Amino acid sequence: MKTDGLSASISFIDSWLALLWERGEIPGFVVAIADKGKIVFKKAYGYANLEKKEKLTTSHIFRIASHSKIFTATAIMQLAERGHLRIDDHVVDYLPWLKQHQDKRFLKVTIRQLLSHTAGVIRDGLVNDYWALLDPFPNEKQLRTAILKSSLVFDTNIQMKYSNFGYSLLGLVIEAGSGKTYNQYVIEHIVQPLGLKDTGPDYSGDYSRDLDDKLVTGHSRADLNKTRLSITGKVETNSMSSATGFYSTVADLCKYFAAQKVGTKLLLNDESKKEMQRAQCRVTNSKQSEEYGLGFIIEYLSSRCLFGHRGGFPGQRTSSLSDSKSDLFVVVLTNCIDASPGAINKSIFSVIDHFLKNGSASQSKKKLHRFQGRFMELWSILEFVVLGDKIVAIDPTSWQPFDDAEELEYVDEKTLKVVKTNAFASEGELIHFTFSKSGEIKTVLVCGTTMWPQDQYMKMLAKKKKIG
Repeated sequence: MKTDGLSASISFIDSWLALLWERGEIPGFVVAIADKGKIVFKKAYGYANLEKKEKLTTSHIFRIASHSKIFTATAIMQLAERGHLRIDDHVVDYLPWLKQHQDKRFLKVTIRQLLSHTAGVIRDGLVNDYWALLDPFPNEKQLRTAILKSSLVFDTNIQMKYSNFGYSLLGLVIEAGSGKTYNQYVIEHIVQPLGLKDTGPDYSGDYSRDLDDKLVTGHSRADLNKTRLSITGKVETNSMSSATGFYSTVADLCKYFAAQKVGTKLLLNDESKKEMQRAQCRVTNSKQSEEYGLGFIIEYLSSRCLFGHRGGFPGQRTSSLSDSKSDLFVVVLTNCIDASPGAINKSIFSVIDHFLKNGSASQSKKKLHRFQGRFMELWSILEFVVLGDKIVAIDPTSWQPFDDAEELEYVDEKTLKVVKTNAFASEGELIHFTFSKSGEIKTVLVCGTTMWPQDQYMKMLAKKKKIG
């Protein structure tokens, strides 16, 4: 990875994410970026609790929900390596009560099929109001009953059918194969060996270690008055912890994904890791180009092949993506039910790629960096950004700020020219800068429109009672 390009992108990302939080409606989010196993960026934006105006920090703990599946799949592969099971074994060999199922297709379901969501198992049961916190999450007895009442939705190995019940069954398989409870096993064989101090399989008195002070508050969708209700994260997922119970922080998730890199000799051998990260089935009817491995979602972004997972817990949504080739990892944790952390995550990768593609900053006499900055006027916010030996103008309020970037050309030490832009804009026109004696930009005349540095414009606006 080109370190200079990554450093330049991180400098931009911090300011950009701060602006997007200020002008967006997400209560709070935390972002971390790791390069070759080392955290190079970690920042929190917004509030951990809107009602109390509690500031969000990078140490706050989130319920990471379906990220639990990456831990469960790791546990299954560990047991397979130790000879306690084989991933192509039938699940009924470990859970003989499934023989009672009226749908005899359950007898053919394998561990691999549950791992890859190709077993055809119902997603969350015939009644799943526990997701709205109207009921408790099912205990083992209730889970067995719910599974025995529901037939397979599809035949095995026909297509992907995402299933939290399927991963709940895997939790029981882990218990049968290890002789320990699921929670005990993952703590002893994954959490503790990696030193994940703020990670655990469920919120409970036995394992949560006084989480309350560090656990973020979730938030509902905004009502018509733009008010959000608080949603507690203090929820036990019981027998579904292997599908959705985990909690963690951005730092701990960086450690986990670093351990999943082939060659580290952590958690699993390389063949198991490669099998987990290899596509097992295609995600059908998806707007994205996605596949599923064993516990990992596999996504494609430009030339990158990324593996990771998303999670949705009441009031909290999360996303982790890792590029094993470049060893770059990004995690985004949010605390409202209508956030889109996966889109934020991909946007961050996209921004990084724009800086990497354009190489290091030019050492020419043009000194393009003197033009960099964020400027405002009534109609727009505009930011001038140096990408290698080029300078562009972008809309920093966009989650894809470089997609419609205007390409600019150096004219002289006070002037740039728009050389490539949308035909509705001002191609071929000039941008004039005025500088103070110390070299700070005072104003910018952008193709005839005066703009001011963001802070200056906001102060000017605060003094006005109306415009015009």
